[in-house]
Amino acid sequence: MWLLPLSCLLWTRAAATEIQRPNIVFIVADDLGWDDVSYHGSDEIMTPNIDTLAYQGVILDQYYTDSEGSASRSALFTGKYPMRMGLQGVSIRASEDRGIPVSELLLPVRLRELGYKTHLVGKWGVGKSRAHYLPTNRGFDSFYGFTGDSVDYLTYNTVEELNGTSFYGLDFFENLDAVEDKSGYLTDIITDKAVDVIRNHNTSVPLYLHLSHATPHIGGGLVSLQPPLDSVEANKHIVHSARRLYAGLVTTLDNSVGNIIAVLAERDILQNTIIVFVSDNGAPTLGAKKNFGSNYPLRGTKGSPWEGGVRSIGLVWHAAIMPRIHHGLIHATDWLPTLVSAAGGRVNNNIDGINQWSVLINNLIPKRRNALITIDDLNGWAAFREGDFKIIIGDVNPDLSRHYGNEFKRGRSMKESLIFYDDILLASEAARVFKEILQLPLDVISISDRRADLNLTLYNQNSKEKAFCLPTKAKGCLFNISSDPTESNDLWTMFPDVVRRMSLRLRTLWTELKARRQPQSDPRADPSLRNYTWYEWIKNEELNLESPPLPVFPMYASLGEMQYLVDLNFNLLTDKLNVYIGNVKETISQSVSKLFYN
Repeated sequence: MWLLPLSCLLWTRAAATEIQRPNIVFIVADDLGWDDVSYHGSDEIMTPNIDTLAYQGVILDQYYTDSEGSASRSALFTGKYPMRMGLQGVSIRASEDRGIPVSELLLPVRLRELGYKTHLVGKWGVGKSRAHYLPTNRGFDSFYGFTGDSVDYLTYNTVEELNGTSFYGLDFFENLDAVEDKSGYLTDIITDKAVDVIRNHNTSVPLYLHLSHATPHIGGGLVSLQPPLDSVEANKHIVHSARRLYAGLVTTLDNSVGNIIAVLAERDILQNTIIVFVSDNGAPTLGAKKNFGSNYPLRGTKGSPWEGGVRSIGLVWHAAIMPRIHHGLIHATDWLPTLVSAAGGRVNNNIDGINQWSVLINNLIPKRRNALITIDDLNGWAAFREGDFKIIIGDVNPDLSRHYGNEFKRGRSMKESLIFYDDILLASEAARVFKEILQLPLDVISISDRRADLNLTLYNQNSKEKAFCLPTKAKGCLFNISSDPTESNDLWTMFPDVVRRMSLRLRTLWTELKARRQPQSDPRADPSLRNYTWYEWIKNEELNLESPPLPVFPMYASLGEMQYLVDLNFNLLTDKLNVYIGNVKETISQSVSKLFYN
């Protein structure tokens, strides 16, 4: 099948009536770990539909989100670092009055201005206490799903503890109305709705479908892991009991991806659709909300600044994009300017995101050189990436700072109980669609090479946990992520100039953040006051609590940093003086020359 290059498919003002903008389907997994997709090399949990999409598109090997869901989602929708809006740190509680400020123009607003029909199916997670925080008031033409952080997969209820009392109620809505007559498994319901949106879409206008799954996050009710039985059976080779349940959740997610690809092909719009698949952050292998996901061999978990919490799964597919692995930096804030650009628009106001569309579509040199990975003023830590280097400073919980997940792999392997990886891949719904509809069969030889390139377990073989760096008030940790993605070898003392430069950059960013107040639950949020449903409970015009004062930067100032600033400012002053002296010299020279020449 002959395919037009994407540059010919994109809309321009000169050809608005002739060329249609690309459709955009943005799929978000919730708390999916690095080691929980099989294209990263694991033979434990098979994700053939996700893998096929990855192999046929661009795999984002260094895609960074924030360490928590509300923060990463706000970065995606606004193109700004969450700390600029007070959305950094732990996710918004169901009974908390917080959300993306209404002054922010979100991605669906910008796409709707370009003529898109915009739909959100699944999780919102960035504000529900006031009506103006809700998705249909933030640019989505329709919403079908849940507004909070998590929800029960069978009852669609959210339970939250407040002062020893359980708040519980329905959190499932169609637009602004509660859905009270639905039954079935949550992932299936969300997928079926997304399929209906695509089937009923008027293809003469472009589509933006944001499909935000609950899975594999734990349920928001009283029961944590809730996979359907058939998906558990498909993972019976996994010995660890809870890990097997988690794998069942991932299997339902992978099946959903296959269904979406199939219905796009059914509507004959797949070839002009951009598909993005990401996870909002790493898996919480430990802690109160652990889902038994694995970020191995990356260090740390969700809610930490280590790679396991912030370096996430990411890929982009379009028929005109050459399949490959992209090793350049991509940050969650980049999606807004990148997708608006792909749609033929432009973002002019000041944001942190970088338009990476030309990089992705034309395989150009990466544009992003650095990124604020995450910052948390309540816990008192931050991480910053510049080139190959990553710096972490502050008070990081040591219980979330090791390598977790490898212990799940004890016992039977995939190859002992199921057919081989290539066969599983080729039998997937996605592989069938790509081969039959787009004439794009999988090349198993190149796939094997790419899968080996993405397998990071070899980096972790010689690491010693007891020697791992933990940041303190006196010093942080510095790593070369390109050569040490598992953050095993601290380079703090080896590169003092890099440390000074990056720590000063973090100090500057710290002064720019909007301080977060401690999460505060509002008793007025109690769903029992509104027919046991999590409706909004605060009027838009009611004043928010004021932001607290800026906390102290979580690392002592060093003489080296101060000397670096002195040298930097002295050099700048010297440069300015040299320019000034040069200008004065030129002026005097011209004046004197007039005395001798007419």
